[in-house]
Amino acid sequence: MLQEYFDKLKHVDGKPSWLFDPKAVVEKNRLFAFHPAVQELHAYVLDDENTSNHHFLITAEPLAGCVFFLSHDDDSRVVFESVSDFLKAVYEAQAQGLSVSDFHPHLSPVAKDQTAITNFIHALIQRGECNDLIVSLIPSLDLKDMSLLHVIVSNSDFYLGEAVAIEIEKRPSNALLPVATACAKHIHPQVSRAGARALQRIQQLS
Repeated sequence: MLQEYFDKLKHVDGKPSWLFDPKAVVEKNRLFAFHPAVQELHAYVLDDENTSNHHFLITAEPLAGCVFFLSHDDDSRVVFESVSDFLKAVYEAQAQGLSVSDFHPHLSPVAKDQTAITNFIHALIQRGECNDLIVSLIPSLDLKDMSLLHVIVSNSDFYLGEAVAIEIEKRPSNALLPVATACAKHIHPQVSRAGARALQRIQQLS
């Protein structure tokens, strides 16, 4: 999968300077070996725009082939469904003198195998590890597994519940009313405020 990405780069003229060549990817990945996204998703760093933010190619299921954005400001998530989409954004950014992040879609691509990503998140929760990674994966859920969403919201780490509420606000539906309500009633104000916004968005649907 990583080799396929490099094969695509070979056939593109004017490669931006911020994209890493194969040797640089290997070297830079050693610096990120500690990070859960690299460890759990078998991800490889692809670039450096001197912003402390990076795009990574995921090579492990359930998101193999997708491009993950690791943000210094904690808005990390999957942003492109394929390296083709990533490279298209790269060259648009280069042509317009902008950052690749300016071409991130408002919504993350939803994982094609929802059963696999649900099982993956359940396993991370059971281990009690990688909560930051779970937060980053929530935008890739289709928000249809109510059981999983309630498990996430009820977790002692309020960042998980907040992430669910934020995603419901982006993708409101009447089916998500019970989860949004649970967020709005959460003991932590950071979750309850986000839950209230999610509830308002759902109410606006009617």
